[in-house]
Amino acid sequence: MKKYLSALSLALAVSACSVTPYTGETITETTTPSGLNVIQSSARKVLPSGVLAGEETELAQMTAIVEEVNTKTRVAKLRTQDGRLVSLKVSPEVKNLAQVKKGDTLVLDYVEAVEFEVRKPTPEEEALAGVGIDVAAAAEKGEKPAAALASERIDILVVESIDKKKELITLRGPQGFVTVKSKYPKNLKVIKTGDTVVVKSSELFAARIQPVG
Repeated sequence: MKKYLSALSLALAVSACSVTPYTGETITETTTPSGLNVIQSSARKVLPSGVLAGEETELAQMTAIVEEVNTKTRVAKLRTQDGRLVSLKVSPEVKNLAQVKKGDTLVLDYVEAVEFEVRKPTPEEEALAGVGIDVAAAAEKGEKPAAALASERIDILVVESIDKKKELITLRGPQGFVTVKSKYPKNLKVIKTGDTVVVKSSELFAARIQPVG
């Protein structure tokens, strides 16, 4: 989990804000040479209160076909979409390995989302700021192997400085500073030094087996 680094991707999100409503866009990349499918989406809006808000999401998915499973050594051989044969050591925490058969499909999903609003945080958000919440789940006995790990976090960042000439914005958080170049320089007129930005970031990693046929 990237946790704080994930939250700091707000730097790019804020610098891409628009003073006019943005309906959003979806960019879909099909299969890359590494067998990875990526779907990215972004949305911008100005709330009725005049607050700038936005969301960035990314879904990455990879699939591989099971070629062989050794239940004693807990090693599975997988064939990726680009034809590579790789070996995967399966953790003891993963149950029901014996149910995995040759020809099954292993699906790996990774989802990352960052939401932000340029405003003062609520008392509840201040109390939870910087504290990550992790949740894990696994398939029940008798089911096909599957597992999921989820993480959520709230961070409160402050706009430390804005360099309109160089089109840079610097944000200060509990772990230091980050400076990025604005995607849309005109939007730097909307954000000012001292503004507080509330960031809600979440990550989800899931693995599941799809039976052959």
